[in-house]
Amino acid sequence: MSMIRAGLQRLANIFSSGHGVLSRFVTNIAPSQQQSVVETQKEVIATCNKLIQEKPSRNFAIIHLLGKQWRVTDGDLLVVEGYWPPNIGDKIKLDKVLLAATKDFSLIGRPLVQPGLVTVTATVISKGLSHTRTHFKKKRRKQFMRINFQRAQQTMLRINSVEIANKINEDLRNVF
Repeated sequence: MSMIRAGLQRLANIFSSGHGVLSRFVTNIAPSQQQSVVETQKEVIATCNKLIQEKPSRNFAIIHLLGKQWRVTDGDLLVVEGYWPPNIGDKIKLDKVLLAATKDFSLIGRPLVQPGLVTVTATVISKGLSHTRTHFKKKRRKQFMRINFQRAQQTMLRINSVEIANKINEDLRNVF
């Protein structure tokens, strides 16, 4: 019991003294290299710009299209349900990019990536109807049965390219 009291007494002395536990930990840690936030940001942006120019790799993006989010890369096929006006063969540019990335870095939008920075292009391949969905309703012992069939409109897109077009943090020209 006396050992416990002695340990508690030591803790009480540490907390009651002006230095405290935190100051003891801080003084024991070796001083690290301090860098300002602005310098770190500039280094990260310079590294990303260098990677964009030197190492073209397979980019991917997360886009917002007709109320859903899609992860797309070059050559992907998307089947979008619901009415959509573009015709077969139309080339479209998908502007609502939430995130764009390569294997080396990611560009995350808040909520969208800067307009004009990432270009996602697609081609409408086909338009048609989905497979037939059957809605069958029955109430047992009531001689009630209903069968309804439903087919939704679908548009199939092929993603042509996902490109990180400009350098990060540069002035954008002719965005739209």
